[in-house]
Amino acid sequence: MTEAASPAEKKVADASWLNQSLRPITEVDLADVDRLSTGLPEVDRLLGGGLVPGGVVLFGGEPGIGKSTLLLQLANQLSMHAGRVLYVSGEEAEHQVKLRASRLGVNSEQLFLLSEQSSKRIAAAVEELDPRILIVDSIQTTRDPEIAGEAGSVRQMREICGALIQLTKSRGMATFLVGHITKEGSFAGPKMVEHLVDVALYLEGSRSEDVRMLRSVKNRFGATHEVAVFQMTAGGLVEVDDPSRFFLGDGEHSGQPGSVFVPVLEGSRPILVEMQALVSPTGGYGVPQRRCTGLDVNRVQLLLAVIEKHMGVQIGGADVYLSLAGGLDIREPGTDLGVVAAVISSLRNRPVPERMAVVGEVGLSGEVRSVRRLKERIAEAGKLGIETIVVPAGTRQTKYDGAEVIGVERVGQAMEALGLS
Repeated sequence: MTEAASPAEKKVADASWLNQSLRPITEVDLADVDRLSTGLPEVDRLLGGGLVPGGVVLFGGEPGIGKSTLLLQLANQLSMHAGRVLYVSGEEAEHQVKLRASRLGVNSEQLFLLSEQSSKRIAAAVEELDPRILIVDSIQTTRDPEIAGEAGSVRQMREICGALIQLTKSRGMATFLVGHITKEGSFAGPKMVEHLVDVALYLEGSRSEDVRMLRSVKNRFGATHEVAVFQMTAGGLVEVDDPSRFFLGDGEHSGQPGSVFVPVLEGSRPILVEMQALVSPTGGYGVPQRRCTGLDVNRVQLLLAVIEKHMGVQIGGADVYLSLAGGLDIREPGTDLGVVAAVISSLRNRPVPERMAVVGEVGLSGEVRSVRRLKERIAEAGKLGIETIVVPAGTRQTKYDGAEVIGVERVGQAMEALGLS
């Protein structure tokens, strides 16, 4: 006769997370782990090939940036490709979600709506529907009535996130958790939530621009810091599969003083962008202005000091304005040489020769340093008609994908190659 389990043994059994047995890693079979396509190629690429069953995605962004719009579009695509999708809204009533769905053309019979804030009722709906995908918008509005604290409190979020993650992994579905963003631009709530989830995505952009960038800041199933580019339209968010052509537009500003093309890197994707500079005399009044759009102003000030020190150019009495055309926001050192070239071009009122581009990091002593994935950057520039590109010295090739490559060691050599010395 089997002996009854002791209270301690019962406690250990009850504490089992996913009720899985102990076994060697060599016996774990990955044959049944098939990624789910979202129906949006850009999002699939960002996720590393699609959604992983049992994966939990934390989805954030500023208010009004388009989080609910993109998630509703994803829900519609997933319901047609993967199966039943449960969209839980804790901030809107069903008819409000339906109004947005009608505007976006979302009308799938496999997409189910639930306006609910109770985590217990959400779990009951999951048990009843057995969806492949669960979307909770948002985690800050969800609460467990058995736990003390208001919705959005640290304890509520910790317990609810833990319960939803366990539910997701035990049932093998995929879950999106929408998270609010603080004024500093980080996910609201305890940092532990970001640690618990498998993927953290951030939708960013400006309300004055129609460009939206979905950025991966954490991904256990793929590369981090990847980006997907979207354009906001009346019918929702539309994927931009060729960002370089999108940001360059018709190129009407190319060939003008202060304008230079730079192949930058967003995640693993090279994008050719146009950098513009305007340098004008301050006029003897006030402090010279240093304004940037899409660039780090502190990095720009450092590069202006390098220009004065190592090129003998006096710009301390001039206003300097820099901008990346198209509304991009770039924080990578490969833009350094482009900043220097654009500033010198505007200051001396000499245009950079047409069909030329520059890329490279600039050190404090005026040297031009190598950058990541240089070949991919050159290839992207060549694909868009760039015939000559100035790069850091060290490359053995003088031509790559149709573009002539000029290697330079110092900023002075780079300006000579561009005809700006």
